[in-house]
Amino acid sequence: MPENIPIDAADRKLISLLQDDARRTIEALAQACGLSASATQRRLQRLRDSKVISGEIAVIDPKRLGTRITLLVELELERDRPELMPALQDWIAATDSVQQAWQITGRGDLLLVVVTRSIEEFDGLAERMMEDNRNIRKFTTSVALKTLKRGLRVPVGD
Repeated sequence: MPENIPIDAADRKLISLLQDDARRTIEALAQACGLSASATQRRLQRLRDSKVISGEIAVIDPKRLGTRITLLVELELERDRPELMPALQDWIAATDSVQQAWQITGRGDLLLVVVTRSIEEFDGLAERMMEDNRNIRKFTTSVALKTLKRGLRVPVGD
């Protein structure tokens, strides 16, 4: 795991700008941060190398690709089978429909955010999930009726 690096006000501004629009040019970022283009490029490289910036992706509206359903799937695991956890984590990582996965406290053990084209597609996914992962005791699914907010923006402070 990379160690934390010191983050100053210019880094915070740069991170905030990138979270708004990662397509900005180095020159536009530099101007907004009050830095030279070369200093901005060096800061960006340091933030990427240290994994403060872990990736830059296109955010897609699933509805624009056709009918999409977002589901929140809470998994309860067999507590006496911790040796099966790596296989489940690999399955989650390899399954494109699983957008996010969180280990949680409370009633369940994991919470998955899943996007599929239909309930029927989710049924097939759920069936494979249970067949491939014997440490899942049960799961509970909630269908998202409306997206109120979607994002991965991290508050960077001042």
